[in-house]
Amino acid sequence: MDFRNEACVWCQFRSRPLQDCRICPRYERLTLASAERLDAARLCAACANRASTELEVFCRTNRFYQQDSGEDFECYKFLLLGSAA
Repeated sequence: MDFRNEACVWCQFRSRPLQDCRICPRYERLTLASAERLDAARLCAACANRASTELEVFCRTNRFYQQDSGEDFECYKFLLLGSAA
């Protein structure tokens, strides 16, 4: 099943072949039915924007407001490593 239309609204890889998404933690979580919650550390580690000084405040604030929510971490600025910026 292709989960990307619902779970990957912000991702540029959504229109690529599903196998291109294998490097994404969301792929593991949703396709392989991983029980491990998708937290900020896992998603941010796969994000090309993680070192952006322009997004530093946004990222820190986003992580703060979602911490301890018990839900999968979400970020509309997520850019999968290997994406064309």
